[in-house]
Order: sequence, then structure tokens, then C-alpha cells
Amino acid sequence: MSTAALRPIAAAVMSCAIAALTWSSVQAAETDFLGRFRGTWSGSGQVQREGNSQPRQVTCSVTGNPSENRISAQGNCRAALIFSRPIGVDLAYDARSSTYRGTYTGARIGPARLSGTRNGDTVNLRIEWPRPVNGDMQASMVIRNDGRGTLRITVADNLTPGGPVQQTSEIVLARQ
Repeated sequence: MSTAALRPIAAAVMSCAIAALTWSSVQAAETDFLGRFRGTWSGSGQVQREGNSQPRQVTCSVTGNPSENRISAQGNCRAALIFSRPIGVDLAYDARSSTYRGTYTGARIGPARLSGTRNGDTVNLRIEWPRPVNGDMQASMVIRNDGRGTLRITVADNLTPGGPVQQTSEIVLARQ
């Protein structure tokens, strides 16, 4: 076979090798990021459930269990001695679409679907509630893990139908 005939084959092999290396490095970066969530976390913050209510101070503890392309974080939040609620996030990373998808548990209306992308230390997620919350079925969640032991979770939603989107909860956790 001539050298000219081998060039297209060599180009195809190189393209496949580059694609495989790129995919592997992206997957490795996500695996490293997900590893930041390993262990026990605790902290506090505020949660506002409805537009006419005052934010409640909560304390939370969560245990994160990452694997190669997913994270499961389960725990509970407590407001004074009034109530305690189990909370959790299960997210899987899809390298082909560069998206995270999963569920959030802890809302009084049941599990919500999550989907979004990561940019640096931050995962920006869209929440799809199973039933209307504050007049609609969507909100946003931002999960930021700085890699130095601080995990910040914020949720933004409109508190009145058609009202402005505002922060409805913020919880800051520290690795224990």
C-alpha cells in the first residue's frame, strides 16, 4: 500500500485517538470533581418555603458517596426542634452530553428532577417540581464545592406566581 493511501487511515486513527483521550480527560475531571463530595458535611443556612413566611434557620448534615460518574448525598435538615426533614441529591454525569441529571429529595411535595451543567466549582441545575410550587413547576439550584472543604447549596424561585426570582434557600456546609 502506498504512503498516500495510508494517510487517510492514519488521519482517522489519530482522530479516534484524540477523541478518546479528550473523553478520558473530561471523565477524569468529573470523577475528580465528584470526589470532592465524599464524606460527612454539616452546617447551617436559611430556607424560605413560601412568599408570606419568614426564612427559617436550619442546621443540616449530609453524607456524600461519589462514584466514577455520580454522586449521592443524603442527610437531614432541622429547624429548631420544630421539624426535621430528610434531604438528598442523586446526580449522574453524562460525558456525552456534558450534563448532570438526577433527583432532589426533601421538598414537601416529593422528589424533583434536576438537570444542568458544571462550570468550574459550580453545578447549575434546573429543578422541575412534581407539582406547582409558588405558582410554577421550576426553580434553580446551584451547588458549589470549592474543593477546600466548603459546600454551598442555593435555590432560587419566585415566591409569588409571576413574581421575581429570588434566593429561597442557602445552606453552607463544611467537611467534617
